[in-house]
Amino acid sequence: MKTVKMLFLVLLVALLPFQIALAEEEKTINFYEFHDEGIYKHWAYEEMENLLYAGVMDGFADADGRIHVKPDEPITRAQFVQMIVTALGLSNEGRTKNFSDVKQDEWYADAISIAASAGFIDGHNGLFYPNHPITRAEITKMLVLAFEKTVPFPSTNVKVFADVDHENWAEEFIRKASSVNIVNGHGITFSPYKFATRAEAFVMLHRAFKLEQSSVPEDSDLIAVLREYITRENKLVETNQFAELSALGAEYGTGFYQAGGGDPKPFDWFYPAVDEAEITIQIDDENLEFKILEKSDRFAKVQASGIAVTVQAKIPSQPELNEDFTSRMDNGVYHLKKDSLSGKWKIYNYQDR
Repeated sequence: MKTVKMLFLVLLVALLPFQIALAEEEKTINFYEFHDEGIYKHWAYEEMENLLYAGVMDGFADADGRIHVKPDEPITRAQFVQMIVTALGLSNEGRTKNFSDVKQDEWYADAISIAASAGFIDGHNGLFYPNHPITRAEITKMLVLAFEKTVPFPSTNVKVFADVDHENWAEEFIRKASSVNIVNGHGITFSPYKFATRAEAFVMLHRAFKLEQSSVPEDSDLIAVLREYITRENKLVETNQFAELSALGAEYGTGFYQAGGGDPKPFDWFYPAVDEAEITIQIDDENLEFKILEKSDRFAKVQASGIAVTVQAKIPSQPELNEDFTSRMDNGVYHLKKDSLSGKWKIYNYQDR
């Protein structure tokens, strides 16, 4: 059994939560908190949360700095293009295609140029209409073209919608997307010309990500990343090298997790700021095991189990505050995202389930 004990006299600062510290240039934890009324009961909450935590989508900050997702509001063509370009990690490869209604100093200019060069947008008569709300048909076309190299679209299992016939310009894209359930419609109708809500856009994109199967990582690669991270994290905790956790987080974390988010771990433990506190921490990770729950080209979920953390704390002058407990980590689920720049797998969330 791997056991390292440490005995020290500490102030509270020595036992800061061991979730990853936030670098100054990164988003704070507040950025990842929803403040829309009723958001936690929204039908698309899980998908929106996942994309927000992974850094694929952004919310809107109000005057008080609180973040709102605005799930039931329309999403513009420019906003959706920006989301896809960011999510896929695309960059301009030298080819450019300009639209007369897209000024180069606009926030969306680069994303639209990149998307046009990549071939999943084309505009109409030299115009792109960036600030127009995007329709369900337009989103479907963009998604199919953006993911056609990584998502297999079979010719079977195609849904038939009463309001999408062979004369509809988007019929081919709706057929392909429906075959893999990226889109489902509403009963027998698809409503192709209805403006898509932000929630609908997020859910469609989320489904596409989960279907990517062109370069799925090996189980061993995902496990290697987490095993190295967890053992290094444990070693820092055991040897009282808390100042090094921030650098470890920058190396292995991203998004919500890097900002300090995620469910608490057994050693994310506070103790009163009493100088005479005697604290011993033991971590047993000899039986650490992993189980791959989900994986696609860019996203994965991995369960870690088999860790036992024992914390003993004594205050000679206040024995009623003494603590002695052991917690097991048998249901910890790490959410990982492949970094588009480095190609490395990064942790963006941790859930104790």
